[in-house]
Amino acid sequence: MKFEIGDKILLLHSKEEGTVVDIINADMVMVEVGKVTFPVYLDQIDFPYFHRFTSPKPPPPKQRLEGYDIKPEKKKYEDNIRMSRGMFLSILPIFRLDAYEEHVQSLKFHLLNETSEAYRFNFQVWLRNSMELEIRNEIQPFSNFYLSDLLFESLNDSPRLEFVFFPKEKNDKLASSFPKTWKPKAKQLFLQLSELQARRDATLTQVLFEKYPEKSKNDKPYFDPSSVGSMAAGTTAAATPAIPEPPQQPKYELDLHIEQLVKEWKGLKNIEILAIQLNEFVHYLELAMVHHQHSMIVIHGVGKGKLKDEIHAILRDTAGVERFVNEYHPRYGYGATEIFFRY
Repeated sequence: MKFEIGDKILLLHSKEEGTVVDIINADMVMVEVGKVTFPVYLDQIDFPYFHRFTSPKPPPPKQRLEGYDIKPEKKKYEDNIRMSRGMFLSILPIFRLDAYEEHVQSLKFHLLNETSEAYRFNFQVWLRNSMELEIRNEIQPFSNFYLSDLLFESLNDSPRLEFVFFPKEKNDKLASSFPKTWKPKAKQLFLQLSELQARRDATLTQVLFEKYPEKSKNDKPYFDPSSVGSMAAGTTAAATPAIPEPPQQPKYELDLHIEQLVKEWKGLKNIEILAIQLNEFVHYLELAMVHHQHSMIVIHGVGKGKLKDEIHAILRDTAGVERFVNEYHPRYGYGATEIFFRY
């Protein structure tokens, strides 16, 4: 591997400098440019030192004339404005080297919120008209949320990704809910991935909405199919006012063993278990930072190290994390990571 974590790099197409924050595989690394983190191929980057020495030096500063040293007033908040682009589904293909050819092994899905608003969402993965995975969570403005992985061979099982978005803050002008369904087609997606490799890009992007829809006259409250059967004949549960749930509190110690998270877990696939564990981790990570928690211990176990590696990758990309350590602990062994935050 030409690059290591912490190396300074130069993007060849834009001449921007950044830092390597993670190694994805033999051909790709994760880089951070400014405050943006994204994957790139090795042939798209180089070390910046040759560019620094060969770039023309900037002209010397003009001589200051008396009476012309008053700086113009900057516009307030000029540097803090970010344009809202919408909500997107990011698809990162994970390749497997088979002999001398690369084949797509799985697809990694992230939800990208490029708006200034926070949303709650329901996410479901359906295969052969059977729900395989369901996630209920929220996504903050200008942030991303890991959803799940999908084996490439599952494209033959008529996959369907269903979203329902809700504004986190009450707004009478916006629709109470917004459903969106994406049905990937194997042939079409295969062509897009082939074009992706030809362009040497890393991800595909699917638009979910550019602007959240406004409320209409026919707007109805969202009906959750999972509530079917909860109101048996003769009960008066519908007339009983709902008791608000108490706000969730952060955890100093978070156990991510699947039996601690869900009751019926033995029929779940490994990829589904990993998605549940990572979403639980991200939820309590954000909750800890919102409550200005000083530190946090995440129990991930040892196993093959997949869960630990994914957690460490998320921590490297989280601005509020000062450092994290995975050392021997008399209580957890090597099966836990301690996280320290900065505020």
